[in-house]
Amino acid sequence: MKNKLFIKTALLVLFCACCAAPKSQASPLSLANFKLGYAKTSPKTIDSSSSIDLGWTPKLDLLLFVLRGEIGAFAAKRSANSSFLISNYEVLGGIRLLPGLIFEAGGGLQNWHGAGGVFPVATGGVVLNLGTALDRLYFDYCYAFNKNNETKILKLGIGLNL
Repeated sequence: MKNKLFIKTALLVLFCACCAAPKSQASPLSLANFKLGYAKTSPKTIDSSSSIDLGWTPKLDLLLFVLRGEIGAFAAKRSANSSFLISNYEVLGGIRLLPGLIFEAGGGLQNWHGAGGVFPVATGGVVLNLGTALDRLYFDYCYAFNKNNETKILKLGIGLNL
């Protein structure tokens, strides 16, 4: 039953990716690109938490390849009653697998404000490129290399091109 649901979902995503081919662009550089999403932080030593994921995500779209920067922020749980801010600074490179489907990977740094310092982060994800004001749908898996508290972060959301 789960396999059939997975196959149907995968076929729907592929169909949407082919239909969502990016429209022609006046310029390959987009500085007015932002993201709004959901982040689920799963540290090794404390409970998972969820928050809003916001960021500025300028991009350079070179048809087959996409280069995206990210300066963003989201919150994570410190304990049952408190949380802290994580700011994210990354560069992601992407390759178009189909006209509207992009695989992105990259890395950078996360600053855990008041909760441990600055740590390297690696990210991989899939982007459904819509090529309009609603620029993209994204799903990312991030891993923060905190030696005391290894953390997995799942992110999903939308990108806006203003």
